[in-house]
Amino acid sequence: MGDSGLRFNVAGFPVSLPLGGIVGVLLIAYLWAPNFSTPGRSGLLMAAVFAVLLYVCVLIHELAHAWAARGYGYPVHGITLWLLGGYTVYERRDSRPGPELVISLTGPLSTLVLAGLCWVGAQVTTGQTGALLGALAWTNLLLGVLNLLPGAPLDGGGIVKAAAWRLSGSESTGAKAAGYAGMVIAGLLALFTIWAFLNGGAFLLLTLLLAGFIGFGAYQSVRNADARQAWQNVGERIPHLIRPVLAVSDRETLQAALDRWDRARQVSLVTVDDHGRMLAALAIAAADAVPIERRAEVLIGPFTSIIPAEQRVVLGDDPMDLVRALSDSGLSAVFVTDDRMRPLGVLLATDVNAALGS
Repeated sequence: MGDSGLRFNVAGFPVSLPLGGIVGVLLIAYLWAPNFSTPGRSGLLMAAVFAVLLYVCVLIHELAHAWAARGYGYPVHGITLWLLGGYTVYERRDSRPGPELVISLTGPLSTLVLAGLCWVGAQVTTGQTGALLGALAWTNLLLGVLNLLPGAPLDGGGIVKAAAWRLSGSESTGAKAAGYAGMVIAGLLALFTIWAFLNGGAFLLLTLLLAGFIGFGAYQSVRNADARQAWQNVGERIPHLIRPVLAVSDRETLQAALDRWDRARQVSLVTVDDHGRMLAALAIAAADAVPIERRAEVLIGPFTSIIPAEQRVVLGDDPMDLVRALSDSGLSAVFVTDDRMRPLGVLLATDVNAALGS
């Protein structure tokens, strides 16, 4: 959210107004001043009030997203108001197209409701107040319709993504559909700007900037979808990357365990209790130091090392949890178990890196 600008909380959500957002307020006030000017008045003060209220409307738009995300149990990390609007950062706790659709829709719908309320207010008031409410009504209407355009990174892109996701069953396919649609919208906006300029109209710098913003966001959406798909492909391969281990009772002799251990195929030897739960891993250097003639006389237990908690990972519904745990541990390998703590094997960082790079 950046370190500069203003920070405050609204309804329990952290809100950031960085310097870019403050510049946006000033720019809007400057551009709208002529619309509020009257004989003897510059209109700058009313334009400043309009700019601040417009950003309040944008905040309400983002709060609608945040409340919808919270309604699904998603943690909301913050709202940022910047030069070209705002965005809400939240953390999904599941992967479903339904919440994506609802969260995307709530923002534009709230903006359109604000447009309607401002229009009603403009009808029952006069003077500068009526003009101010009328300007807010038309601006919110424009923003609401603009946000519903069917392409990323606009809210309409979230609607396209959810629909394509539901039809295809793939989130990556939905994100790509929204991204490519956003590229088309950006191209059309750019062409409109050029056409208007060549036909004697004013050069619409803001429209061109908007086209660039949408185009870049759409491109990022496609790239992120490709990365997500690659990540999912790796996730499907992760269970097959788990190398086998030999599990023996902690009451077995060292010689018997070593005789059964196929070092070429099994990357480690671990001990288990009577319920099959993993206890420790063989310390190879310590075992090799035992004279051959004594190995049948000693138990394996004293020659094992306890496996620390950060090196134990349970294989759950999402195989990529293993990769995250491996990365978080900073170790070269983690021992993988089932939900009953029975050993399944070892996941090596070198194997994961090779899969990610392929």
